[in-house]
Amino acid sequence: MRQFFADLLTQLKGIWSRLDGGQRLIVAAVLTAAMVGLVAIVWFAGQPSYEIVFVAKNADELRQAQQALTSQGVGFRPTNGGNSIEVDRSVVEQAKGAIFGAGLRGGSADAGNLSTSIIDDADTKANKLNDASRAVAASAIAGLDGVLSATVLAKQPRRSPFRDRDADSEPRATVALRLRAGAKFEEIAWSAASMASSQLMVKLENVDVVDAGTHRRWHYDPARQAGGGSSEFLAQQREMGDLRTRAAQDALDLVWPGKTVVTVGVELDPQWEVVTQKVLPAEPLVKSDKITKDSTDNTSGQGTTGGDPSTAAATGQDPSASKNNTRKETRDREFVTDIGEKRAGRLAPAIRRLTVSLIYDKALAAKDGFKPDELIKTVKAIVGWDATRDQDEAFSTLVGEFPAEAPDAGDSGGPGIMAIAMEWAPMVGQLLGVVLVLFFLKGLFKRAAPASASGTAAVVEEVKEADLAPEELARRMRREIERAIASDPAALARLLESWLTESKA
Repeated sequence: MRQFFADLLTQLKGIWSRLDGGQRLIVAAVLTAAMVGLVAIVWFAGQPSYEIVFVAKNADELRQAQQALTSQGVGFRPTNGGNSIEVDRSVVEQAKGAIFGAGLRGGSADAGNLSTSIIDDADTKANKLNDASRAVAASAIAGLDGVLSATVLAKQPRRSPFRDRDADSEPRATVALRLRAGAKFEEIAWSAASMASSQLMVKLENVDVVDAGTHRRWHYDPARQAGGGSSEFLAQQREMGDLRTRAAQDALDLVWPGKTVVTVGVELDPQWEVVTQKVLPAEPLVKSDKITKDSTDNTSGQGTTGGDPSTAAATGQDPSASKNNTRKETRDREFVTDIGEKRAGRLAPAIRRLTVSLIYDKALAAKDGFKPDELIKTVKAIVGWDATRDQDEAFSTLVGEFPAEAPDAGDSGGPGIMAIAMEWAPMVGQLLGVVLVLFFLKGLFKRAAPASASGTAAVVEEVKEADLAPEELARRMRREIERAIASDPAALARLLESWLTESKA
């Protein structure tokens, strides 16, 4: 065994001596990284793995659980702000047994509460399902872009046979959001309410969304088909004004670039509502018609003959008896009370008035053929001016002196050197990295053995045949003959043939 290690050490030294400086550095770095990784794996595998076994509802339960684990000799440590207890995985079952033996169940729905489906009653199972649904909804809402965290609160009140149609008995939900800076609350609130409604089986009208940072509230209004509010209304006004401003400014810049400035303000009617009404029939419509007939036979002392004995004897009736037949007919009709619903109102808010301000250059007014009235008419036509709705004083004009346009040095010279460098620096860095890796691999895979062999051959070729000893010369000839036979087996036959020919001669 000692000789084996000595030979191994000798071979390693030989291999190390044949490596150049770069290869030695690489081998040393790889061996160091391998040793560090192995030590890290061994250290991580030796670390204890903990698992939560109990979540306390209050301080008393936490103290009792710690006493139960201490009495059984189970090591533990507090976590989650001191409300939970976790132990090593190897003693999890022993810890659960100690806690369960102390009569503690905790407030967690996981393994720490030691409850099973046999022990839990119907209310506990329902609460667990509700908690799971809320957790799924909160996780889905937290995945929306712009949401930092989400909390979902929901409760389904007990149903009563006397209040099945009461809105107070319907389930409701509240979603509390914490958003990133710059996130749009209205758009995110709509998506969050839709997710909570689908997961919790709650009507969208019964879902409230609250911003935990600014305390804004969003609520779905089915009549408006949006969570309407002042912010949305003002944003719509600004958007309509910007659209009309851009349309007018673009048209004027085509004719007089840089010589006019126009601004349009839009004021919408805030009384924008959609009302749902029941549709009543214009005339009574029969839904069902029932007729009930009732016949009654009554017998009395006076018959139909009027008490005449001769008539009664002729008909074979008893003159002292008479028969009376009564027929009653009852008709019951049910009419249609409503035939459906309709929504009345405007699809979009109406424009209450427009305000337009137009500024044009003094040099433009001095040109021949320029008519300010025509300019005003053109702008009014572009922005949608209504003479019956808008007042003349709402359109104001101003003549000013515009500064001369300075030449843009950036356009003539193109982007600066720093801008170009910042744009192309990532790509150039990646290419340089690839080139360096290729050169590194080329130096790594250089083979030193062929170089040494070729050097030896060169040294051998420099030795002259006349200076060789007879034994060395014989060995050299034998090697050449063997090499020739190995490369061409027919060379042996030709060699023998030439030798015999020379012998005969």
